[in-house]
Amino acid sequence: MKDRLNNIISSNGFNYEKDGVSIYMKLHNAIAKAIIEKKLPENYQLPPTRILAQDLKLSRSTVLKAYEILCAEKYVTSMQGSGYFVNDVVEYKEIQDVIKTNIEQNNITLVSKRALQFKKSVRLMNRGKYKGIAFRPGLPPLDVFPVKQWQSLTNNYWKNVTFSDLSYRHTLGLDHLRKNIVAYLNIYRNIQCDYRQIVIVTGSLHSLSILGDLFLDENDEVVLENPTYANAIALFKSLNAKIIPAKIDKEGLSIDSIKNIHFKKSKLIFTTPSNQYPTGVQMSLNRRLEVLDWATKNNCLVIEDDYDHEFSNWDNPIPSIFSLDKGNRVIYQGTFNKLLHPSIRLGYLIVPKNYIEDIKAMYEQSLRFVSPVTQQVMSDFIEKDYLSQHLRKVIKISNERKVFFTNCFKKIFKNDMKLYPVNNGLHFIVKLPDHMNDVKVSDFLGKNEIVVFPYSKYFFKGKKGNGLLIGFSSVSKPIIKRKLEKMYQLLKVFNEPI
Repeated sequence: MKDRLNNIISSNGFNYEKDGVSIYMKLHNAIAKAIIEKKLPENYQLPPTRILAQDLKLSRSTVLKAYEILCAEKYVTSMQGSGYFVNDVVEYKEIQDVIKTNIEQNNITLVSKRALQFKKSVRLMNRGKYKGIAFRPGLPPLDVFPVKQWQSLTNNYWKNVTFSDLSYRHTLGLDHLRKNIVAYLNIYRNIQCDYRQIVIVTGSLHSLSILGDLFLDENDEVVLENPTYANAIALFKSLNAKIIPAKIDKEGLSIDSIKNIHFKKSKLIFTTPSNQYPTGVQMSLNRRLEVLDWATKNNCLVIEDDYDHEFSNWDNPIPSIFSLDKGNRVIYQGTFNKLLHPSIRLGYLIVPKNYIEDIKAMYEQSLRFVSPVTQQVMSDFIEKDYLSQHLRKVIKISNERKVFFTNCFKKIFKNDMKLYPVNNGLHFIVKLPDHMNDVKVSDFLGKNEIVVFPYSKYFFKGKKGNGLLIGFSSVSKPIIKRKLEKMYQLLKVFNEPI
């Protein structure tokens, strides 16, 4: 019987090839197929995990994992002290077929065209689907976040909460948080605005989603930097906007690259001037004025995403486009997710006053409001100067890790790959040779718990870059060194050597 199972497993497609499918899933698939096809009858006893592991020259844990999944899916029953036995899966399989048929018959026909467009565009996003934080771009030093301070402020909230605090709250955000954000922006970014212009959101993509719904009809034109934030590309495509690429030069978004385009329905221009994402170019003052002038002449609004401002605009700050604007044409967006940690889900918009009621109406019919607990704690965090203290610490540690990462990378990779600094942001770009596809390399590394983003996904027109975006600040120095050594060894066996 043992030889019979081995033969069946081999005939059902089990192999040891490294093709992206784990060995335990290959073993699971081969046994499941044999059970469905009745090659293994009901009540057939599978060999003990130790025996099958020896026969197939696998680790016992690999076989055990395959058996456990088979049990969870009802192909096999585990009887303590007796072993693993094959179930009659006819009824189970029939139920699955009915479910599958119902989905195929009923799912697509009721979905809107807009929903289908979102489903199509989601593949363009950089989502970081693999576990691990090294070396995911855009993450601050997560290990230095003052958890105890945040916990203490949260405890204080619940100690002092009133019943009325548990009711519905102001749609656009708590007033005291909005006022504290205004104070923070005035000190750290030299931005002056009325607190009533502040809209509390969950982050940058949420901001863009709100603004896209607010301003865009089908085929309205949106100017995007090329390359740019991949999730913005996906969102604007989902909203059926017509995306116009603007090149990046040494001064940032190139107005010359779009001057000869005949615009019919121009609405928005989206830019990341403090630290262009992902190239790291800092937009010059003259170019910021050019962008404003172009927007005015084309009756267009500017969305200024002040990405990584504290990391790249700290020592010699250039005025924001919002500060230079005299015609209410600039919408400013920022986030605390990149300064504190992404799970906080807290950001803000500064919106011209004439659009506040429109945003409020949309907000009340969708998200309604961001958690008041998080808002209150964030407000106290700013007010007690904890944010200021944390920022100084984060910038210091990020700079230290940047130097350490650079030295480690050069020592480990030598001349095999070149690291390109990206201004003072939180990532580097590594250019890959032409024979290495950055999407495939990113997937390969992700499956081995090293998270990097493919550079090509930030381009939507023309020749795409081929490289990796690598964050450096989220983990400690020992982990940086260990992960870089692992990355080097992995890339040596990826298709061809480095």
